[in-house]
Formats: sequence, structure tokens, C-alpha cells
Amino acid sequence: MGHSREEYQCRVCSAHATGFHFEAQSCSACCAFFRRAVSLNRSYKCMNGYSVSSVEMCPISYQEQKICRACRLRKCITVGMKKSSVQGPKPQKTRSYTTDSGLRRNKRFRLAKSTPNLFISTSLTSSNVTDNGHDSADNNDPEIPTPETILSNGECGEKCLTTDQDGTSAQPTAPSMDRMRKNSDNLLSIFIDEEMRIAERRRIMFCDGPVGSLLGTSKACPFTAADIKPLRFRDFRKSIRTHILLIYEWLRVWPQFSDLCHDDKITFLRKCVLYHTILDPCYITVQMRDPTKFVLQNGGYISTVSDCDDGWHDEKEISRDIKKRIYLPLLDRVMHIITQMAKLELTFEEFVALKALVSFQFTIPDVSKASQLKMKKELGDLCRALYGHYFETENEMDRAERFGNIILLTSTIFDTATNFVESHHQVQFFDLWQLDSLLLQFLKKMN
Repeated sequence: MGHSREEYQCRVCSAHATGFHFEAQSCSACCAFFRRAVSLNRSYKCMNGYSVSSVEMCPISYQEQKICRACRLRKCITVGMKKSSVQGPKPQKTRSYTTDSGLRRNKRFRLAKSTPNLFISTSLTSSNVTDNGHDSADNNDPEIPTPETILSNGECGEKCLTTDQDGTSAQPTAPSMDRMRKNSDNLLSIFIDEEMRIAERRRIMFCDGPVGSLLGTSKACPFTAADIKPLRFRDFRKSIRTHILLIYEWLRVWPQFSDLCHDDKITFLRKCVLYHTILDPCYITVQMRDPTKFVLQNGGYISTVSDCDDGWHDEKEISRDIKKRIYLPLLDRVMHIITQMAKLELTFEEFVALKALVSFQFTIPDVSKASQLKMKKELGDLCRALYGHYFETENEMDRAERFGNIILLTSTIFDTATNFVESHHQVQFFDLWQLDSLLLQFLKKMN
């Protein structure tokens, strides 16, 4: 019996549901929104002026750029979420230090007050990554610095600036800014060169044709329309370790990778396997310019058209129904990323920068302090390189807007990756089909 996509959708925003929350089928984001709105007794005003008693309401969908919070709360209640199921905020048992006397009693604040601020720190703070009003399930995602912070503060990390007699910090000189921009560009260039080598390796491993057409690095798509074929899940499972090896080679070109401790190397690889597995086929699909086919790293594709079964057919190890039950909800999320990439007309350089930003950003919370400092510096360098890349082609307004749109994509990618992990935990738990043992170790966070 077939399973429709609607069967697994959040009843509020139509995203992939993660279960029943407050007695209604919903996603984690709508669950968190409803909990916060009820526990904090929030009241919202409709952005389009609809009253609470009105039958009409704003469209509520995870694909909307901006979601009306008043109508979202109304829809949560309409689909069956119970306010009585939400626990109120726990009473604060710790002492508050918001008064002047409290600040004086706190040694940490007193020390900070008496010490001159001679350093400008651009260390990344923890924040929730949100997408279209959706709350992230992970509270440890570091915030990417803004272009203004990047270009004015110099090198990322603890950077000492000279101080004038009046206590104001002197700005970096023009030569130092040029030197910092050159270092940033070098890092981005390293990853661009490696990305072109990876495309060449994919052609050699997965394409048929004359040797001359397989060899050589370029920014073009590794596949042509003649190279791709309907996906066989068994073949892709057999090629998983090849893709993991390519990701490991990508990591090793980072100059400071060898300086990481063994556990941090494994953590970095585990994170990159997750995010690259999503990003690589997304950009290959964008390069192919055929929205009816989602093309994976081995040149196999699955149809995105509902009445076409290319790539979804029954196989010995997994049936068509199980394929669609597991991967159709994920395909919806991935196609949203592809749509955004295509709308932006993402360039090869932007994709490489995005891939590196996501890799570093979502690894930082899970590695040691020493590795965090290295990755934060590289994250700042990559942001500077990406923003500096626009100086050659875009005006000031376009630079800021384009940079912001690239950064906003990271939250969608994180949300999709979270759903990817949850789905494959279900596959392994219910033994729906046999996953690669190495991939399972990464999903289970085993070292």
C-alpha cells in the first residue's frame, strides 16, 4: 500500500513531522513555538490584520519566508494542540545579579569592569539557527559573524589592536587589511581547487566515455545528461565508502587538519559526512538544470515527479513503498534547498564557501577548545573571503544581500540534516534496510 507525503506532514506548517506533540502531529519547530508561546503567555498580532475570530488566516508553511506568529498559534490550536499539556516555566532558584550590589558581589563582573578592554574578540557565540521562523533543535550552533564585523575586526579570534591615548582602538592599516584578505582568499582557493579535483574523481569513477573527457579539473558539473541513470539503492550503498573517502580527502587539504587531536578529527569527519551528503547532490542537481531529477554523487537519480517511478522501483533489499516512506519527506526538504540555490543562481565559488562554512560552523560545538579556536578563525577567514569575492562583481547593496542569503541557507541545511539523522535512526531501529556499517557508526556518533 502506498504512503502519501501528507501522512507524515506537520499539521501546522506541512514540514516533516517528528511525532505527536501536545496531542497533535507536528514538527519539532512548531512544537517548540507552541511551547514557548503558551509557557510565556505570549500574545501576537496578525501581520495582515486578521482577527482571532476571523475565519481567514495567513498561510502557514515551512516554505514561507516569514510566518505570521498569531496565525501560527491559532493553527496550532485548531489542529488539536492542547495548552493544558504545556508545562509552565520552572521557578528560578538561583540568585539574580542584575542589581548594582549584586554586580559588586560577583567577582567575575567586578573583574570585567576593572579590566580595560584592549582586545576586540570576534569569537562566535551560541545561538539557535532558525529557518523561516522555525526553531533549531540544537542550541549550540555558533553564530556566523557579519561582514561589517569581519572586515573591521581583522583576523578572527583574539586580536590585539593598538590603543590611542584617548582609549580608542586604532583601525588596521590598509596593508594589514590587504594581507588579511589575501590569507582569507588563499583558504577559499584551497577548497575551490579540491572541489574541482573531487569532480574529476567522480567522472573517473562513475562515468563512461573517452579518457580525454574524464580527465581534467573544471568548475562544471561532473555529469552530463547521458551519464546519469535511475538510482539503484544497492549500488549507492556500495559506493558510500567512496563518498566518505572523498570527504576525508576534502578535510585533509585544510592546512590545520593535521593539528587536530584524533577525536576531533573523527568528529569533524562525522559532521562533514552528514552535511556533504546533503550539499553535494543538491549542487550537482542545480548544475544539471533539470528539476525533475535529483542527482546523487554517483550519477544515479530519483524522479521528483509524483507519477514517475525512476529510482523508486522495487529492489531485492528495499521495496518501493519503504523507499518512499523514508525518503520522500527528506526529498521535500532537499528540494527546498535546491530551489533556493537555483533562485540565487549559486556560483561554484559560493557553493564551495557555503560547504566550508557549514562544515566548520556545525562542528565547532562538538570539538575541544583548542580546535574551536582554530575553526573559529577559519570560519572568519571564509566569511571574509566570500564577502571579498563580491567586490569584483557586485555593488555594495548586492554584496550585503547576497552574503546574507548564503548565510541564511545554513539554517535550512542544518534542519534537513537533523531530519536525515532521525530518519536513518528509524531505518536502523526498525531494520527497514541494511545501511553501511561505517555510515551507521557516524550516525551513532561512535569513535
